[in-house]
Amino acid sequence: MWLLDLKTVPDPGAAKRLLALEAFSDAEAVLAMTTLRVARQQAPAQPPQLRRVVAAVLLRAGPEGVELVEFDDADGEAALLRGLETELARTEGPVWAWDAAQHYRSQLLARALAGGLALPRLLAERGPRSLAAHFGFAAGTAFLAELAAVHGLPHGLGLRAAEVETAYAAGDRERLRAGGGADALIAYLLALALWQATGERGPAEVAEQRSRVRGWLAAQAAPHWRAFARGWSA
Repeated sequence: MWLLDLKTVPDPGAAKRLLALEAFSDAEAVLAMTTLRVARQQAPAQPPQLRRVVAAVLLRAGPEGVELVEFDDADGEAALLRGLETELARTEGPVWAWDAAQHYRSQLLARALAGGLALPRLLAERGPRSLAAHFGFAAGTAFLAELAAVHGLPHGLGLRAAEVETAYAAGDRERLRAGGGADALIAYLLALALWQATGERGPAEVAEQRSRVRGWLAAQAAPHWRAFARGWSA
């Protein structure tokens, strides 16, 4: 199976055009957009079309092994999305996300408008599908970090929205990629536990998949994956 994780931040360019704030700084434009949403009694977080993708991870996990493909916006968001498009085009089967499938689809549709990318077509045909919805969680209740903590997974290695914005502001793309990879792997390990709990997969199959993940982690040299292996074993 393929799991998609996206990391996004508010798009100051969209804020400036939307509110006619071209003369203002990026930070001022984002603050104005957030303030206006609060004044309108809307959620302060910007909707998908007003956020841009700054990092993405595709995780393949299953009987064939574990593979992680990472993307960031070092060469711009358009290059990131083209890379994601190319990678998705060479894969087969559905693409899954934890509990942001509709959010991701809306986001990628909006961000691909100007670039003429095939992402909207690919995602319309193959997902992303929601793992949380598949298992029966009510929309907006299956918070990944909380479920990871319940299941004894190293949730602190993933990234919440505010942490994404902090890492991006600091120029820490490595943290963005690492957090996206950790969140994708956490989602897969939660799915394995839930597949077993619901009877969709047997204990022997789940144990075999977990063993493959442990073997993959043991072969990784990056500090965050070593920390993941330690945190999972605890």
